[in-house]
Amino acid sequence: MLGPFDIWSPIIRAPFSGDVTQEITPRVFSPEIKGNARIEHRIQTEVASYGAQLGKVLEALQVLAAQSGTALPDIDALVADVEAVKHDARDALREEAETALARLKSADPDGWAEVIRQ
Repeated sequence: MLGPFDIWSPIIRAPFSGDVTQEITPRVFSPEIKGNARIEHRIQTEVASYGAQLGKVLEALQVLAAQSGTALPDIDALVADVEAVKHDARDALREEAETALARLKSADPDGWAEVIRQ
């Protein structure tokens, strides 16, 4: 049974009631962005994502730490955690692909054979 406010539930979200995500996208007129948001957007979309940029910085820190004999356990743990997430994502993607291929084989054996050949 619907309550009187259920019609608005897709539109109005109370704190902590919905997805918890954070989009990191420079906005042209955002007061939170320092520097030039258009340039930041182009860098993120044309050159490298924030993750790729930070990955290079972490890699450089690890090389410098190894060369200087300086331990950076927090950086090493961060890199290990990032790699674990990437590994899990690859496994999930592979599983999704296997499931999709199994459905294709069941529904369209010729189409499945063509995909496998390619």
